[in-house]
Amino acid sequence: MNATRNSGMRCVGLLLASACMLGIIGCAAEEPVLEDQAVAELSTLRYPGQSAYGPDLDIVITRDGSDIRLINRTARSYEGLQLWLNQQYVQDAQQIAIGENPQLQLPTFINRHGEPFPTARFLQPERARPVISAELYDPKAQVRYRLTVQPDNATLRL
Repeated sequence: MNATRNSGMRCVGLLLASACMLGIIGCAAEEPVLEDQAVAELSTLRYPGQSAYGPDLDIVITRDGSDIRLINRTARSYEGLQLWLNQQYVQDAQQIAIGENPQLQLPTFINRHGEPFPTARFLQPERARPVISAELYDPKAQVRYRLTVQPDNATLRL
């Protein structure tokens, strides 16, 4: 009788452990993956630190977890520029329309080593890095434009 009861308790324990593991795996969000060619192209770009600054643009960057949103409060849209975060991570800014733009995923911003922007993961919150600066760069005119970064709650906690 005890042997049957112990094996039944073991089965229940294994079922609970399996359910917990499936729950943990389900909670882990997958990072967006760029194609190898896109990563290679972005990693060849270098921060244009020697380029002149144009006027600051009234474009606000807000962060929500591992995503950012651009809110263009200027009277025009922008195309064909590069968006640089923290002077290290870049993504091609296909189009920044007037008003609120679709979210961009931080892991799609790549540095010169081909690494994505560090974001927190399940059980690894220390991996996250704040977005502290953002610039649009016009490679044709060789001009950089500063943007406003709205600090998130984690950044405000010093």
